[in-house]
Amino acid sequence: MLLQKPLLVLAISAAIMPYKAVNGAENDKTLKPLLVTASRLGDISNQAASITVISAEDIRRSPARTLPDLLAEQAGVSIVSTNEHENSATVDIRGFGETAGQNTLILLDGRRLNDIDLSNVNYAAIPYQNIERIEIIRGSGAVLYGDGATGGVINIISKNPKNIGNRAIISTTAGSDDYLETNAFGSFANEFIAINANINHIESDGYRDNSEFKQNSGQLDFRIPLSDDELYLQIGSYDNETGLPGTRSVNPTTGINELRTDREGTNSPNDWAKERTEYLTTGYTAKLSDNDILVIDAGYRQRQQKSQFDYGFGFGDYADTDLTTFSVTPRLIMNRQLANRDIQWIAGVDWYDYDYQSDRADFRRNSNQPVHQLDVQQQSLAFYGQGDLELTAKTNLTAGVRTQQVRLKARDQFDASASGGGFGSEAAPSNQTNRENSFELGLSHQFTQTFSGFVRGGRSARFGTVDELFQFDSGFQQVFSILEPQTALTTEVGFKYDTSQFSSQLSVFNQNLTDEIRFNPVTFQNENLDKTKRQGLELSAQAKLTETLRLSAAYSYIDAEFREGDLDGNQVPLVPEHTYHLGLTADLPWQSILSIHWNYTAATHFANDMQNDFGRKIPSYQTVDLKLAKQLDALEVALQINNLFDEEYYNFGINGSATVGNYNAYPLPERTMQVSVSYQFD
Repeated sequence: MLLQKPLLVLAISAAIMPYKAVNGAENDKTLKPLLVTASRLGDISNQAASITVISAEDIRRSPARTLPDLLAEQAGVSIVSTNEHENSATVDIRGFGETAGQNTLILLDGRRLNDIDLSNVNYAAIPYQNIERIEIIRGSGAVLYGDGATGGVINIISKNPKNIGNRAIISTTAGSDDYLETNAFGSFANEFIAINANINHIESDGYRDNSEFKQNSGQLDFRIPLSDDELYLQIGSYDNETGLPGTRSVNPTTGINELRTDREGTNSPNDWAKERTEYLTTGYTAKLSDNDILVIDAGYRQRQQKSQFDYGFGFGDYADTDLTTFSVTPRLIMNRQLANRDIQWIAGVDWYDYDYQSDRADFRRNSNQPVHQLDVQQQSLAFYGQGDLELTAKTNLTAGVRTQQVRLKARDQFDASASGGGFGSEAAPSNQTNRENSFELGLSHQFTQTFSGFVRGGRSARFGTVDELFQFDSGFQQVFSILEPQTALTTEVGFKYDTSQFSSQLSVFNQNLTDEIRFNPVTFQNENLDKTKRQGLELSAQAKLTETLRLSAAYSYIDAEFREGDLDGNQVPLVPEHTYHLGLTADLPWQSILSIHWNYTAATHFANDMQNDFGRKIPSYQTVDLKLAKQLDALEVALQINNLFDEEYYNFGINGSATVGNYNAYPLPERTMQVSVSYQFD
């Protein structure tokens, strides 16, 4: 039945099509701007939520080295990395630390990039040149976008070829650690078709030994206008391979401190990972009337990952994983009037089907003979609706609800001979079905032309991933665990001030979580933990000091802690209590731009230190980034220096014994430099 419902939705959507001819002449009043295909937010000016939009111009001016670094310049956003490459970074909204990847929903043109395992989102496969804007929705978005949006949603929106015109851009970047990137972007549009294409190549030796990275990626975007409607198709792929340098160890008892004596070294020269992903999105946007739009779209994504970890002493892990995702996400967007007040309504269905196959072997014995063969089928079906109602000329009400069901069938085949004939077991088959509801309720008010505020409440959910469900039990036997869905209740108050010279935004929030899913280092299992909470404050501001000088600032305070049980009052690991950002951008003579950004992140507890008794923390750190760009007609040359003052830092570490004081950490790059050259053909 779960599979049949999306087909029914498509049939219903097709049946609605004749409505266009009738209703178009019936209602010729045009209300608020309609939603675009890549976003479900609508008009963000009256949304009761903390929302930031990063424009393409903001991206061009920023000295951030990677897309995660760019996001971390925003209030309430931080990152955790195990090396400098974008395929290993985890973006965290509102303080989830090690599980940020499962609590921050990442979208590309409105489609989910978070998978049903613990894989990181590969930001390196999203070229800067093709980004139109980035929407950051803090603490909200669960109704419109679904599970995993507990901390918030980041929607990266590509440029529409219809709006670009005919042009091409080629660019190359070279820098520290033998970094080399080449990119080619082209766009063509006429009255019959609009196309853009992007090809990208990256290679780098990496900051550390065995941290080399190589990737090729490409994307095509087609738009075909059909009267007032549009048919669109986006296809792309990327493949990469990277070395995994592992940790650096510190042990005061033995006098070992590899962070000081050999930061760039590795104890895992044989560890590596490879990935190949192909994706396709196609859809049809039908303008039913001046006030109504129907979007019928579908997606396909196929990902293959291989990895190897050599533990020494005759042990090692090899994994070969294939994940195929199909999705259908039709939605209807309507503008109406209710009691002479405007109302915009979006209603839709999200259906995702996942086929997960993973062979896991001991490569030191026989990598061609899997010890475990996992076969997981997961289906997710959600119905949602959200409306924005204009109560008065200055007051807007937002209300929405989503119901989502996730059904999982999993089995494991175990080969004792491949494991050496002894340790291990076959997990019993699992058949799980969970359903959760999410809601949003918010009120925004425009006090004056420049000052507004909002108050909101909401409920969100997330379901356990395959890697969290497949684990060792207390007897160290493989099992498919049953984890309750994690739920969160959020309340928030915010204020916005906006003029042509100065704008700012302040949000104060509280979030109570039940059944938070997280690895417990005491029991060595993924569990539903005791109740936790996040509360904090986010403040951001932008000022135009002069016609040529701009200032940006952001500050976040986040208190993430347990609120019951043995850990009551303890801080959640890897969550910085304070983060600061200060940026200065100057338009210099001769078509030049200078940007200087300072970032500070406070100390955090180590990943395993849920007891908060290790006796030390991951140290605070601060970095300064600089970018100088010069425009010479169609040619642009840029110099970028990151971590200008050579800060030695890391933001992910695993503690050992408090008595010994030993720990392992992943050091991040010191000063790096890059030079970029790009040329635009019109």
